[in-house]
Amino acid sequence: MGPSCRFGSRRHPWLQVYGAAVSYDLYMLSPQPGEDPMETLERLEEGEADAAPDPVIAERNRRIADALIAANPHYTESEVKFDVIAEQSGISVEEARANHRHIDLFDEDGLQITLSDEQASINFPYRESLDPKRLVEEIAKASNVVREETGWQLYDPQLEKFIDPVRDADEFAQAFGVGVSLVQQIASEQGREGRS
Repeated sequence: MGPSCRFGSRRHPWLQVYGAAVSYDLYMLSPQPGEDPMETLERLEEGEADAAPDPVIAERNRRIADALIAANPHYTESEVKFDVIAEQSGISVEEARANHRHIDLFDEDGLQITLSDEQASINFPYRESLDPKRLVEEIAKASNVVREETGWQLYDPQLEKFIDPVRDADEFAQAFGVGVSLVQQIASEQGREGRS
């Protein structure tokens, strides 16, 4: 019997595919005794939205991003166009910078790392072409870099537990495989419905 798996993001706790990309989501944060990690993430995100930018945190996130790129030169940092965000949102460029202060890194396979004030996320698409062994290696490298700087631990909401990517590699690979199969099944069903 396989692991009990929960698929989807914290905003959409169960796997949903409606023509959009679906990802396997991992989060790095400090565990809080007696608090569900997903509730911790929600609380951290709400607090982050209300908090003023902290230059110490910005410097820490820059160090982490630079270390991640040094560990994997295939990562590229997303370019945030603060002037466009400001114009579209009717806010100043400074407000746009304050509201969008996270750092996003991507690799060619779709692996994304987002560094926020009090947590980080690692996401990648449910693609059959992705090798779970390579994903485990990349997740282990990335989570070690983040943990060394922050002390945060890696939480897997699909497995509903804090994990060590190397120790829990088999369970992770099984959960990822289940997710890939579910995405393929749903896409196939939607394709048949579209042709009806």
